[in-house]
Amino acid sequence: MRDIALILHVLAGVLAVLFGPLAVVLTLRRRGLNWAGEVYHWAIALVCLTALVMVPYDWDRLWYFWPITIASYLFVYVGQRAAEAPGGLWYRGVLRGYGGSWVALWTAIAVVSLPRQWWAWAIPIVVGSAVIEWLCFNPSPSWTRQAQPGTTP
Repeated sequence: MRDIALILHVLAGVLAVLFGPLAVVLTLRRRGLNWAGEVYHWAIALVCLTALVMVPYDWDRLWYFWPITIASYLFVYVGQRAAEAPGGLWYRGVLRGYGGSWVALWTAIAVVSLPRQWWAWAIPIVVGSAVIEWLCFNPSPSWTRQAQPGTTP
């Protein structure tokens, strides 16, 4: 069971790494939920589910991945919900949701790849959060423009 979960975890993680930026860009450009956001959402869901399956096999060393996994999925869920109902400051939900889950994904990759290095946690979180917040407060005019009735974005 653990081996199957690990294989699915890695495959879903690769898919999520590739589709995260695409999901953000297409969602902001098209002003709503799209296929890339759906693929990203389900890839993160599979990463999180398989992580929850694998943690009990090495509980003493990996227990802290359970709350991280739950938070990571909640980020992508927030992004999904924001993309489903664009209006107002919707782009902030997309950026913080999809972007936050992508930062969490890279943080997990860094922590697993570089164990016992404190900066493995710090760099993705600090850099990713700064970029996300900068974009939230300096949005593209196309993200904030209201769609005209009868037109497609």
